[in-house]
Amino acid sequence: MISADMFCELLRLPSKLFCSRKRKAQLQEYKSALPYELVEKILVDAWCSISHSCTRWRFFGVISILSKVWRDVLYDVVLRYAFVESKPDFIMYERLLSRHDPRARYISIVLDAVDKQFRVDEIAKHVPEAQFMCLAIITDRRDYFGTILQSLLAKTESLTHLRICWPPLRNSFACPFSGVVVWSVTHLHIARHPSASLGSILASFPNVTHLRLGTPCFLKNLVPYMSTVRVLILDAPPRYSVYTALPTLIFPSSVPLWNILDALEHGLLKSTDNNPRQIIMNAGRSDTDRLAISDIALSCQNHGVAFKCRRIHPSCWHPSHLESGRWNHDAWS
Repeated sequence: MISADMFCELLRLPSKLFCSRKRKAQLQEYKSALPYELVEKILVDAWCSISHSCTRWRFFGVISILSKVWRDVLYDVVLRYAFVESKPDFIMYERLLSRHDPRARYISIVLDAVDKQFRVDEIAKHVPEAQFMCLAIITDRRDYFGTILQSLLAKTESLTHLRICWPPLRNSFACPFSGVVVWSVTHLHIARHPSASLGSILASFPNVTHLRLGTPCFLKNLVPYMSTVRVLILDAPPRYSVYTALPTLIFPSSVPLWNILDALEHGLLKSTDNNPRQIIMNAGRSDTDRLAISDIALSCQNHGVAFKCRRIHPSCWHPSHLESGRWNHDAWS
């Protein structure tokens, strides 16, 4: 990926190149020295690393005048990696789609500023061929997810990889069963969800084979909705906070909160010889939960489920680290 310093230098490049006629020859030499694939790699890394919409479209404007080659590559990148995370994003993509066919493969959508101005089904026209989607629901209300399912997700038949993240609502309601089924999604990452809602959410994705969950819950309650899941990834960071009536409950580790032992007894990821199952746990780096993890590993072995623990979360981890508006390409690896 391009670093911040390299990105800033890239933004300053056009002014350096166009400040005098003498630099035009240098521009031509620089342009012809880079193969198409390298230009594409530079622009993909830069475009996907920008989190602020104003910076994103300023970058777009600067690169567009750099050269015809860079402009043509940029348009392909911008249409393929779409970020509809603000009203300016939506307006700019509307302009692009007035001259180009939608061909987004990767798309990140933030349903807050966008949804206050536009309907969910208006966003759907941007994603008819999307395969990877990051969906951040910044504000929520009852039955809202049913609208998203019917007007956006169910219409994107090419969608296979989906990441969803709700806001950290303290008094969140449950999403009711919608009856809408999205058959195409096989890789689902639910980074954060309203309380008591996972069952109704998973019911809409019956073909998921790779599931990643970021909010601890009673896994045994999800067994009926996970018959096709082969790989289950659980985020179990340290010092996990559960928002309840004051005082807030703080646990030194979230590993026990998944109740994996009980879930295995209730048939979680029941394996067959032809279809082995696996649990991957992303835990904290300390050894405070070593005994609990050892018990989980033993129980998985007894139930024929492969188990792997990765200690990746730092001790200073906080639930706010769940970035709601960004795609995670490593969500199922």
